[in-house]
Amino acid sequence: MVLNPLEQLVLTLRELYEGYGYTRFPMRRFEEYQLYLENKSFLTSERVLSFTDVSGKLMALKPDVTLSIVKHAKPERQGVEKLYYHESVYRVSPTDHQFTEISQIGVESLGEIDSYGACEVVRLAIESLERIGLPYVLDMSHMGLAGGLMEDAGMTVPQREEAFALIRQKNSHELKSALTKWQIAPLYGERIAQLPDLCGEVETTLVRAAELAVGPEMKKAVSELSRVYGSLCTLGLEKHIRLDFSIANDLDYYNGLVFKGYVEGAPRAVLSGGQYDRLMRKLGKAGDGLGFALYLDELTRVIIKPGAYDADVLALYGAQDDPAKVLKGVEDLRRSGLRVLASPSQSPNARVKQTLRFSDDGFQEVSKNA
Repeated sequence: MVLNPLEQLVLTLRELYEGYGYTRFPMRRFEEYQLYLENKSFLTSERVLSFTDVSGKLMALKPDVTLSIVKHAKPERQGVEKLYYHESVYRVSPTDHQFTEISQIGVESLGEIDSYGACEVVRLAIESLERIGLPYVLDMSHMGLAGGLMEDAGMTVPQREEAFALIRQKNSHELKSALTKWQIAPLYGERIAQLPDLCGEVETTLVRAAELAVGPEMKKAVSELSRVYGSLCTLGLEKHIRLDFSIANDLDYYNGLVFKGYVEGAPRAVLSGGQYDRLMRKLGKAGDGLGFALYLDELTRVIIKPGAYDADVLALYGAQDDPAKVLKGVEDLRRSGLRVLASPSQSPNARVKQTLRFSDDGFQEVSKNA
């Protein structure tokens, strides 16, 4: 069987994750709708496909994998539970704004997430991008810097939500106006206003971040980023890492490292991850949580080229030809290692390297594509 590049990528990633002790997590396509209703701010979109099952219970096609994994995880655990998945989720497409099935693969680490555990997950995220075979970069951040600043500034939950939205948009002008309107103390307001533009090469950006850190949570965030970066440098991965403090997830769920991965040619992030200890607590689970998802649909357009062939050979035959002889001719071509599309007529949408036509002497070449 000949696999396309995306299928080959999935196989190599499964081998990668299993090589680090991650086991595949099986799951259903749907969950109770209440799970998503209660955690809608964790989702990338509040719109969820729902239906009523035979018992009258409201269900939903899952828009997120992490929520399902955490929901079904054991309440208590010792050590670390390492899982990976290859699943589809159902979300509104960012391009045509219609519900679509999105294939993704990723890992989740649940339990005692120490420094090594955090480095391992980030390492796997980088290696996942590496396996795609295109130039890539991983942007990292830490929720503790922005979260610590906003908490120490006494900002309300609505204010924090609006500030995070403006930070994600890199909208410095509106952010400064909002901070002034809310009368945030200059010690914190001036620092928060710098977050949308706090990005770039790691060592320089870490210095700038350290200058903004005025409380223990903020200093801890800088320290953790520095430690993870230093560990990855020992593997020679520093050229693939940047810092970007405009990456900001919901503080009700995320509390530590957050990151996004990009590859050349893809218009949006193809990988997203982070630490979600607060989600674990909210769903009554012990331990920490850290993971990421690689969005395979975002990769389709960049690793499966439009010119890729559906088959090596288009084998044409006529209604008058003996089916047994045609079948033998096709089998002869297959035994030579070719992918063969047998058809009684030209297939205008078929992408093939070569077109053959059946005759008494077997299949003969009609045309050959470049």
